[in-house]
Amino acid sequence: MKNKITLQSIYTVFLCIHVFLLIIAGFTVKEEKYYLREEKSCVEIVPDSHEISDDGIQRYTFRDLPGDRDYCFLFYTNHQEVQVYADNELIYRRDRADTVFGHTSGAVWNMMEFSADTKEIVVVVKAVYPSGEENSHIFYRGNGVDLLRQLVSESVFAMGVSLLLVIIGICMIVYWLFLCRKTKVALELLYIGISAVLIGIWAFTEEKPVMILFDNRAYASYLTYILLMLIGVTFMFFVKHYIVKEGRYLHKFLAVFAMGGMFLMMILQGLNIADFKETVWIVHIVLVGDLLYFLLGILKKMRGRRRGKHVGLNTAGLAVLALAVGLELYAYYTQLADMQIFGMFGLLAYIMILGMEVASDAAEKIAELQKAEIYKELAEKDILTGCYNRNAYAEDIRKGTFQENVFVVMFDLNNLKACNDTLGHMEGDRYLTDSADLIRRTFESRGKVYRMGGDEFCAVMENSSEQEIRALIKSLTEEEAAYNERSQTVRMQIAIGFAQYDADRDSDLDRTRSRADELMYLNKKELKEAGETSAAV
Repeated sequence: MKNKITLQSIYTVFLCIHVFLLIIAGFTVKEEKYYLREEKSCVEIVPDSHEISDDGIQRYTFRDLPGDRDYCFLFYTNHQEVQVYADNELIYRRDRADTVFGHTSGAVWNMMEFSADTKEIVVVVKAVYPSGEENSHIFYRGNGVDLLRQLVSESVFAMGVSLLLVIIGICMIVYWLFLCRKTKVALELLYIGISAVLIGIWAFTEEKPVMILFDNRAYASYLTYILLMLIGVTFMFFVKHYIVKEGRYLHKFLAVFAMGGMFLMMILQGLNIADFKETVWIVHIVLVGDLLYFLLGILKKMRGRRRGKHVGLNTAGLAVLALAVGLELYAYYTQLADMQIFGMFGLLAYIMILGMEVASDAAEKIAELQKAEIYKELAEKDILTGCYNRNAYAEDIRKGTFQENVFVVMFDLNNLKACNDTLGHMEGDRYLTDSADLIRRTFESRGKVYRMGGDEFCAVMENSSEQEIRALIKSLTEEEAAYNERSQTVRMQIAIGFAQYDADRDSDLDRTRSRADELMYLNKKELKEAGETSAAV
C-alpha cells in the first residue's frame, strides 16, 4: 500500500523546517549596537521636549536632571532604532538587524548609565515599520540593581506560569511517546502538549527580565513569530483530534490556510518584501479561526444526544482561551503591556485539568487495547506451545500474497505416543513444548511457526532461500542432539521436510505445504528405520 501524505506529515515537515531555521538564525542574526557604559537601571521621568519629524523620527530631550550620583536610564521600544546622546556625545545605539530572518531591532528594554554631571540627554527613536511611528515611550531613572530587581519581581509570577506550561507540555509529550505512540491513541495529548510548550516558551520570552538578559532582540523577535505560527497550527490539530473528530473539510481548510499562511509569511520574509511583524495578522486570523473551530466542535457536542463528560470543561476552556487570545491581541494592537498574565493563569489551569483528563482517557483506551490484544493472541496462539495455531495459519494464508522465494517447512515429532505411553503425559507434554521451543527459537527470527495440530508444526519463511533453510535445519538438528545429551528421559526426534512455493505447480500455499508434508513423512520413515536422531532431507 502506498503511503498517503497527511496533514500531520506536512505539519511535521513544517515543524522541522522552523527548528532548522531557528538554529541558523541563532548563528546569523546580528544587530548593531553601541555602548559607552553598560551599567543597567525607578522613577518615571518626563522629557522637557518631544518632537516628531515629518519622516516619523521622534526626539526626546531631557535637561538639568537633578542628582549627585551616577544613574541608569531605562525605556522600552518595540521594533524601533534608537540613538542616545549625552551632552551631544553618542553613548548608545541600537540599529535594526538586516538579514533574511528579519529587518528589525525587536522589542527591547534599553538601559544605559549616565554620570551625575550630565547636562542634557537626547533620545532619538526611529520606527522600523510605519505602524510604530506614533508609539509613545515612558522613561525611567534609577539604580540599575533596584530596577532589575523590580522588573524581576513584577514578572516572576508570569515567568513561573510560563515555565510550568513548558514542563507540563513536556510531560504530556513524554507520556504520549512512551505509553500511547505504539497504540496510536490520544493524539490530542501530543498536540496539546506541544501547544503548551510553544505557548510557555513564547510567553517566557516576552517577559521583561528575559528581554534584558537575552540581548539579541532581533533573533528573539524571529523566535516569537515562529512560535506564534506553530501555536496556531498545533492547537488546530488538537481541536481536530479531541473535540471535532468528524468533519474533514473544515479541518482541511483551516490546516491549508494555516500552513499556507506560514509558507507565505516565510516567502515574503525571505524575499525581503514584508517582515513577520508586517504579516503577523495572518497568524492572528489563524488563532481566531482555531477558537471558532473549537466553538463549533463544542456546539456540535451540545446538540448531540450524548454530550460527553468533557463538554463543560471545554466550554470553560474555550472561554479562558478566548480571554487569553483577546487580551493578547488587544495589547498588541493598542501597545499595552502586561495584559497576557490575566489569561495565562487560566490557561495553565485548563491545560493541567485537560492533560489529566486526556491522559486518564488514554490510559483507559490503552488498557482496552491491551485486553483486545490478549484476546487476539489467545485466539491466534496455541496456549501449550506458544506457536500460532491453525486458525492463524488459515487467516495468514488467506490474506497473504506469496512470491517465488517463500518456503514452507513441516515438522513432526517422532515417538510422541510412545513417550506418552511409557513415561506419562507429563513427559509427553514436555517433549511437545521443548520441541516447539527449539523450532521457534530456530525459525521464528525468519518467519512464523504454527502448530497445525497434535505433534505437527509448520513454518512459513518469506524472502528466504534453499541455502538458508538448510542452514536453519542443520542448526535445529544440532540443538536437538544437544538436548538429547542433557535429557534423562525424553528423547527428541523431529522429522523435517520443506518445499518452495512454485506458482506453476501450486495453486496456493496449502499445495506447497502438502509437498513439504510428503517430504517430511519420507524423512520420518527414514529416521524410524535408521533409528537415528538426526534429520536428513
